[in-house]
Amino acid sequence: MRKLLLLVAVMGLFACTGQKENSYKIEGTVTGDSITDAKVYLQNFSRTNPVKDTADLVEGKFVFEGSIETPDTYAITIDGIKGRIMLFLENANYTIEAAKEDFSKAVVKGGVTNELVNALNAKKDSLSKTYNMGELFAEYENPATTPERRMVIDSLYEKMQKEMAAYDSLFYVNNPASPYTLIQYVRNLESFKIEDAEAKLASFKALPEFTSNTYVAELESDIATLKSLVPGMKAPEFTLNDPKGNQISLSSVYTQNKITMIDFWAGWCSPCRQFNPTLVKIYKELNKTGFGVIGVSLDKDAELWNKAIADDKLEWAQVSELKYWESEVAKKYHVRYIPQNIFVDQNGNIIRRQVSTDEILGFVKGYIDSLKSAEVKQ
Repeated sequence: MRKLLLLVAVMGLFACTGQKENSYKIEGTVTGDSITDAKVYLQNFSRTNPVKDTADLVEGKFVFEGSIETPDTYAITIDGIKGRIMLFLENANYTIEAAKEDFSKAVVKGGVTNELVNALNAKKDSLSKTYNMGELFAEYENPATTPERRMVIDSLYEKMQKEMAAYDSLFYVNNPASPYTLIQYVRNLESFKIEDAEAKLASFKALPEFTSNTYVAELESDIATLKSLVPGMKAPEFTLNDPKGNQISLSSVYTQNKITMIDFWAGWCSPCRQFNPTLVKIYKELNKTGFGVIGVSLDKDAELWNKAIADDKLEWAQVSELKYWESEVAKKYHVRYIPQNIFVDQNGNIIRRQVSTDEILGFVKGYIDSLKSAEVKQ
């Protein structure tokens, strides 16, 4: 009887707190001068599964309540107030205290994963301050900075990045079943060995709490994509429209060359545009020896795309779906950033992916020379 009464009491306490199983509650307070009632927005950063909710800011307070199947990083913004408040959202209770003048210093408490991620980010912020990266970046961008000094800054930045990567690795080891760990495997998949990623995928699929997590399905799909892109595999075929509406297939290009570069780029992409003059020079130098290019644009504005082609004097085949990051071809080739490339031989077999811009000239020359050597031996 005493156990039964205790159970009833506990259930009553649970009900009084207003907590719901498998749900979240975010209670926020914003302080500062001249705060007016406004709309508050909660949203994630997913292109494949976007989520957005709204609440009201009344007398400096707001509340979000709901349920989430895929824990993820979310941002809170408020009409009329600059900045955003970041948190890792899962089914838990959160409190937020923020000053209108600086959302970057908002205090977000609650959520096991959120607390862990906050601690990880605090370590990284501290490391960045130790290296004085803010001032070093400003010095790097200064036109008066010598090339030698820029090399030193590059070296320091790479060293800091390695130390930050070590923090991440330790997090994954200490929190193998964390939803944050899963997301990092998805976002940085190519940093891991395929067999390690497959083992990690199996471990998440075995956990009931990840049954409906969309990142599990994304990781599984991405692993399959990368396995289809290893050297020696046949490059996925595609046929897209050029700027004039003519259809051009990948195979119609690579069969005409000894080596073909599939160049993923866009007119809105500054690093792509900066590299284009160099690629034009490489193309002009090596095209007659068997080097070809097909550009696959991630543009969505046809006018901007056409202008970029004309302004940069791109002479090779250009195609696009004009779907921005929703390009099906980009998904087939696991393109998560641009500029990015993949090289195929005359039969469409993959030679190599993601050759750095400063290595392309030497890589293409070396490949063509190796073919010539092989022909001489025969």
